Amino acid sequence: MKSFAKKRRSWLFMYSILCLGLIFLYVGCTEDTVTTTTGGGNTTSTKWSVTPQISGITETSIFDICVEPTSGKIWAVGDKGVILISADKGATWTKQDSGGETPLQSIFFVNENDGWVVGDGGAVLHTSDGGAKWEKQNSGITEKLRSVFFANNTIGWAAGDAGKIISTKDGGVAWNAQASSTNQPIESIYFSEPKPGEVVMNKGWAAGSGGIVVHTDNAGTVWTKQTSKIADPLYCIYFDSETRGWAVGKSGTILTTTDGGITWNQSASAAAAGKTLYDVAFLNAANGVVVGSAGKIIFTTDGKTWEAMDSNTTKVLWGVSFINASEGWAVGDLGTILYIKKL
Repeated sequence: MKSFAKKRRSWLFMYSILCLGLIFLYVGCTEDTVTTTTGGGNTTSTKWSVTPQISGITETSIFDICVEPTSGKIWAVGDKGVILISADKGATWTKQDSGGETPLQSIFFVNENDGWVVGDGGAVLHTSDGGAKWEKQNSGITEKLRSVFFANNTIGWAAGDAGKIISTKDGGVAWNAQASSTNQPIESIYFSEPKPGEVVMNKGWAAGSGGIVVHTDNAGTVWTKQTSKIADPLYCIYFDSETRGWAVGKSGTILTTTDGGITWNQSASAAAAGKTLYDVAFLNAANGVVVGSAGKIIFTTDGKTWEAMDSNTTKVLWGVSFINASEGWAVGDLGTILYIKKL
């Protein structure tokens, strides 16, 4: 799973390459020592801790998380209309009032004030005050919306079941349907940053069931299919440029492209151990992180090979977001929130 939402500016950093160290368990915290051998034969060690945080909910899944790095605020959303906020790096989490119990699937903030949430039944919520008040918007559809992405505080997209993609040019006052060229459920939608000198975000991708990937060069006026070469579901798609991207999904699937999705190739990952992967984000071409089922967290430092990190949980992890190169959070089932920190 981005703006500072999980599936966009996740501000991710990665871990080094092979976990050879011992795992120490203390005060509920798992510590990994990752040793990397350099070209000259020298080795360096990087330690990361994975610490459970108290979300205040124990029977509700948390599906998505986003971080706003300027203010340091973090939001998370999930089942039963849950919206959580933290202003102290997750030391404390507070509920915000979503106005109901509709399951909420995805959240996106463009700054510390303006954010959107989407969910079941075509639900769209908007806030202009950091979530102190959330107001319903009319999406014009009843299908579940699974992913939301905004370019700024006026232009955005949401996608979901039955191949639905909707867009807005006024911050969600009005949402309009776009022809996605598929009727498969769409799990993730993402737009790349424009090239230097350009101001409009035109190039976007969406991915979902049946290995479907669709692409637009014109902000969604036209969506065309790309060939992913797989039939399994893809749950997240992420681009760090107009040409370089990744998609993850069922059975440990990791796809990569360096030509904007004209060709997609499998990135083999024994570290995924066949687990379903739900969210991916990269800091740059080399450093990325993926989370998934059974508490799976895997990482790369070269954009190609992947290694596992011990999350100290077997719960499904649905989303991940980082505030800087050293600190991030993963969220999942039964109110799980994990704080990941470079030591």
